[in-house]
This record gives sequence, C-alpha cells and structure tokens, in this order.
Amino acid sequence: MAAHARGCAKCLFIFFALCGSFAWSQGYPNRPIKIIVSFTPGGGNDVYGRTIAQKLWERFGQPVVVENKPGAGGNIGTDFVAKSAPDGYTLLVVTNGVIMLPWMSKSLPFDILKDFAPIGIGAVQPMVLVVANKVPVKSINELIAYAKANPGKLSYATPGIGSTQHLAAEWFMHMTGTKMVQVPYKGAPGMMADLMSGEVQLVFNALNTAAPLIQSGKIRAIGIAEQQRLPQFKDVPTINESLPGYGMNIWFGLLAPAGTPDAIVNKLSDEQRAIVNMPDVRERLGSVGFEIRPASAAQMRQIMSTEYEKWGKVVKAAGIEPQ
Repeated sequence: MAAHARGCAKCLFIFFALCGSFAWSQGYPNRPIKIIVSFTPGGGNDVYGRTIAQKLWERFGQPVVVENKPGAGGNIGTDFVAKSAPDGYTLLVVTNGVIMLPWMSKSLPFDILKDFAPIGIGAVQPMVLVVANKVPVKSINELIAYAKANPGKLSYATPGIGSTQHLAAEWFMHMTGTKMVQVPYKGAPGMMADLMSGEVQLVFNALNTAAPLIQSGKIRAIGIAEQQRLPQFKDVPTINESLPGYGMNIWFGLLAPAGTPDAIVNKLSDEQRAIVNMPDVRERLGSVGFEIRPASAAQMRQIMSTEYEKWGKVVKAAGIEPQ
C-alpha cells in the first residue's frame, strides 16, 4: 500500500512538473532575450545570431538583443551562458568548433555536453579544399599521391590550432595516411594571401571565403567537403568521391543553459526552424555563404555527441597535445 502511495505521489509530481513547465512556456517570453555571440562582430556567428535575433523580436514581440562577449577563443561568452539562469532568456550562438574545444584545452570552465541544452541547428557553411596554383595537383587523388611521395613538404594554412580548418586537415591526413605541416595564422586574410602567393600550398576553408578567389582563378578548388556536389560548383567533385566517409562543414545553431524547460527549448527550436525557412532569411544568409539545413533540438544533441567522439579520435591519432 505504501509503495502504491509512493508511486502515485511520484506520478503526481511528474504531472505537475510537466504542467508547470507548459504553463511557464505559455507565458514565455515576457521580457527581453539576450543572444550571446562569443566572438567579435562581423563573423559568421555574429551574422547568424543577429539574423535570428531580429526575427525572434518580430515574432515574439519582445526585444531580442545580441551581445558580443569575445575572448579566450570563445570560452568567455560560452562560459557566461553555461552559468546563466536556465530560463530561456540567455542563449548562445555556436558552431561545431565548440565540440572540438574539450579535446584542445586542458581545462575548460564548462562541460559542453552537460552544461547546455541544444536548441537546434539552423544553417551550415560548406567547406572546400583549395590549393595554390603552383601545386601540381588537380584532384584529391593526385593530392594524396603527391603528399605521400613528399611527406612533410606540403604546408596547410589555418586560422589557429584547434580551429575547424585545422581539424579538417588533421582528419584528412588521418584518413589518407599523409603528413603535412600546419602554418597557423591570426585570420583568414593572411592565410589566403599566402595561399595565392604559394607560401603555403593548401587550405581547408569555408566556401564563402574561398569562392571569390576560386572564381577569379587565383587559387584552385579540388574538393568540396560535402556529401554531394554543390550547384554553384557542380564541376568540383566532393572529397567523399575519392575518400569515402569524409565530410566537413561549419554548422551554426543555438544552445541554452542546461536545465532550461523542455517546453521552452522546443518552442525556441520550432521558432528557429521557421525563421531560417523564411524566404528573406534564406536569401540574406545565402548571400553570405550559408545553406539552410535545420535540425531539431534532439538532432543537434545527437550530432554534438557523435562529433565529440569523432574529434576525440582525430586529435588523439594526430598526437595533438591539449593547450
């Protein structure tokens, strides 16, 4: 009898908790929402965050403001959100670079898989493998053969150790058994300038950054890091065609602090999905290199978990020491 009573009490607790969460979400939002961008204004995170913020403001009838909190490779803004109240009023714009952080840093003030509630992914930026015109290769297979015949003689540019571009190259080397030398830069302009001059031989980079140089013939694209060819570069094969299983892009989405009620998370997820599918948003984001590929909160959680395991293997295989 006592056990039966405890069971009923537990059921009632769950019932009222769910009702409370639903009621809370019904009144949400009733005050301004803050979206944190953990990098300086003007980058992909900032463009994506401001686009979503503007539309959420219109749809919710409440101010949605973007606040840039750069520093420590994005860790300052990320940690700020991790420690914010789990009420749906403080959100974080992230890319898949955040999944790589735990493998590149000896100590983080947050746990990326435990301290956040995924809201969903809204868009991606495809990546492309480009080479200097001086490099005598015109395909992925030719690059692999050349790199194997000249171990350690090819250099690849990145915007820093642990960046998406860095790990994209490390994964490529891991899958092909090749060895190339990383040359870190402070940003894209420097590394692309040296690629054009031939000071470095190749770069894995966001397609929107490389596209103008490809189209003007200043560098050569030899592989798109997508599973299918892109309409705007239909003559450029995917890396996957020569190296089955290789795929890489930069995705953009939102996180909330862990413990944010499911009803609020799901509401935000639905709103983000609706926003990125608006014709004017698709046009705006598309004009700066984004492709709309929404994923739900549950799908984002699974993607983060899968990528966390993948990058852990890549970093360990490459012998990269956490800094």
